[in-house]
Order: sequence, then structure tokens, then C-alpha cells
Amino acid sequence: MIEESLHKYIKDFILKSGEELEWNHPTNEDVLIEIKMIKRSERTYRVLGLILLSKQAPQTEEMLIDEKLEAIAFTTRKKVSLDDRDRQTFRWLEEGWIMKEVRFEKDEKTVRNSHYRMGFRLYQHEQVKIQQKLEQTQNEFLNIKSNLLAMYESKSDKQQRDYWMQNIIMVINQLNPNDLSTSLSFSKTWSLQKRLKYLHFVCAFCQLSFQKEEFDWKEIGASYFQKIGGSKEFDSYKQEFIDRLEEWTNVPVDELGLMSLGQITPVFFAGQLSGKYAVYHWGAVHALTNLAIANETYETKATTLWLVENRAILTRMAAAEQFLEETNSLMICIDGHLRSAHKKAISQILSNSEVEQVIIWCDYDLDGLHISKEIHRVVNQYNELTLKWILPDQEVTGQSDQYEQYVTSFLQHNKMEQELILGGEEQWKSWILA
Repeated sequence: MIEESLHKYIKDFILKSGEELEWNHPTNEDVLIEIKMIKRSERTYRVLGLILLSKQAPQTEEMLIDEKLEAIAFTTRKKVSLDDRDRQTFRWLEEGWIMKEVRFEKDEKTVRNSHYRMGFRLYQHEQVKIQQKLEQTQNEFLNIKSNLLAMYESKSDKQQRDYWMQNIIMVINQLNPNDLSTSLSFSKTWSLQKRLKYLHFVCAFCQLSFQKEEFDWKEIGASYFQKIGGSKEFDSYKQEFIDRLEEWTNVPVDELGLMSLGQITPVFFAGQLSGKYAVYHWGAVHALTNLAIANETYETKATTLWLVENRAILTRMAAAEQFLEETNSLMICIDGHLRSAHKKAISQILSNSEVEQVIIWCDYDLDGLHISKEIHRVVNQYNELTLKWILPDQEVTGQSDQYEQYVTSFLQHNKMEQELILGGEEQWKSWILA
């Protein structure tokens, strides 16, 4: 008797729309079963082809698979040509690892094509592997979650540590081990393995942050994995993981103890700016570094702060002679992505200066909309500020929800970079006065 699960497998993955199966009754001597694929209506009955498969009952115990068969990488939809005369092909067919599909011409006799498909036994084998992998992933996540909860519940006299750990725990508690691959708490482009890697990074970072006041990037992986090469485990994802951790904690990583990333992040700007060790004047494009920002306290005499996504906008406006000085403006370039160095520089300037308004100007695409939201989260902490967004039609809005609705509607039919509406000095001055 044919198992219903086998019947369902063939209908789901082999048959086309409107096709049915017509089972033959094998004799005791038959090794294989021959099934007709048919199409019928009130007036017609057509044999479209045959399926040849093993008469052996599907295996439920642990199944060892031939390495050569595994190398073919069968999927439920993959069609493979194999040598019918090869004893190995027949053995795989006889044991239920593969099945043969034959399609006829309209005469119901002439073979149009013939190929091999994943057998039900191989399908079951793959399903077991998927389930085992799922259970392994779930257990891995639960172990990480358990370690993080234990760290959070450990006694501490550091109020700041409790604050950012609480933010991490809030995210972790919202994660469902069954939905890790689709959770919006991660970048949507990350694979499941990369998401797990990131969770290990979070755990490794927290462990080291609890042990030491200051540490280097390389110490995170080395301390966590404690093996040769452990220090390099997270290197491929350094900036992505740091940026995501800052989103989860809402705190720059240098305030969590990470003192050295082994790299320098530039923050490009134009306008008047001063700190303990350096003073910058209107006129040229300059660059701060993440290391300088961590050790400085910057302030400006400017009353208008421009936060723009692209370097081209920065260089164009800085090149407009006397514009920044006449309008008492400071311009910072986000350079395509809001990093911790940008966040800290913006926060320092707004905390230490008499800035009256912030003008946010990003590309009109999905990334630009995302960056504008990130910027808004940083500057929105300062209630006395006037916030403005530049719209695609060169108008200005002071409402974040109006900006988001406008750009979202615009993106249904368009996509545009800032440079396409760069304008000139008179236009820029009108935005300041709007």
C-alpha cells in the first residue's frame, strides 16, 4: 500500500497543474512501481507520462546516503540526467533515493524527455537534516539568550551598564527562535548563519565589557572563542556588527569600553568648529576622526547645522564662496551611513553650541529614507531645535511624518539622488529662512 505522504510528495513536486496519478498494482516479484501521470476530463483521457520508483517502504530510521548521490545536490524541483545502464543509478532507484520521470509526446507512447528526480527517501533524509539544523539553531540561540540574561541579572554598580544591557535584553526577549531568519531586529539581507554570528558577537562583547573597562576589537573574538584565530572570527562583519550593536544599545561602542577598532573613521565637514586641540574656520572641507571625537569636546558658533548624506553636496556648498559664513552654517556629511563617530560628533556639537535649526538632506531612495530616520533619532533628543527636511520638489517641511509620507509616495514612481536638485545659494538660503 502506498503511503499518503509519498502520494502527497509526488503531487506537490512532480505533477503539473491538472495532472493526476494512476497507480498500477505491482506483483511480489516487482522491484519498482510504475505510476501513470494522466489528464482526464468528461470527454478525454490522456497518458502524459510515467513515474518509476522503488516499491520499498520509505525508511524512517537513520539513513546513510551515498557521497556521490549527495554531491549531485538534488532538490525537489531539480531534474538530473543519469546513465540508465549504470548499476549505481539502478541501485539508487531501487533503494528509493531517486525516482525516474518520463514524459510522452501527444501520441502517449513516444518519449519526449526522461530524467531523474529526488526520491521520497532522499526527501525524508533532507527533511531530517533541516529539522536537526533548526533544532541546533534554536538551541544555539537559547544558550546565547541564557548567557545574556545571566550577565544582565548579575550584580553591578554601573548604572550605564544596566541601561544598555537592558536595551539588549529587550531586543533578545522579542526574538522568537523559530523566526530568527525573518526578524526585523537584524538587517534583512543577513543570512540565518550571519544572524547567529552576530548574536555570538553581542554575547562576546558583553562578556568582555563586563570584565574590562577598556578593550580592543581583537580581544572580543579572542576572549570568547579562546582558540587560534578566534580574534579574527568577527573581522568580516566588523562595521556591520558594531553599527547594529549601537542600534540595539542606543550607546556608542566607545562608551561601552571598545577603545580601538584598528581603523580610523573620518567625519567630513565644512564650517566653523573648535575643540580642545584644534580650531577650524569657514571655507574649506575638513575631516575629524573617530579617535579625535572620542577625546575632544567640539562646539560651533554656527546657528544652522546641515546634515547631508553625500560628499558631493558638502564639497559643492563649501565651494560657494562665503555661503557658510554668511549664513552662519556648519555642514556635516554622513557619507552614506550614520556611524558612531557621526552620532557622537553631532551630539557633542548640539550639546555644547547654540545651534537653532538642523536641516536634514538625504537621497530620495529607501536607503536615504532610512538614513534620515537615523539622523532624526539622534537630533530629536534636543527639543528646542527646529528640524527641517528637504523634499524632492525642493520645498521644506518641518514634520518628520510629512517628510516620510511624501518620500514614500515619491518612491512608488521615482528614485533620485540629492545632486539632481542641488540648486544654488539663493535656494539654500530660502531653506534656512523657511
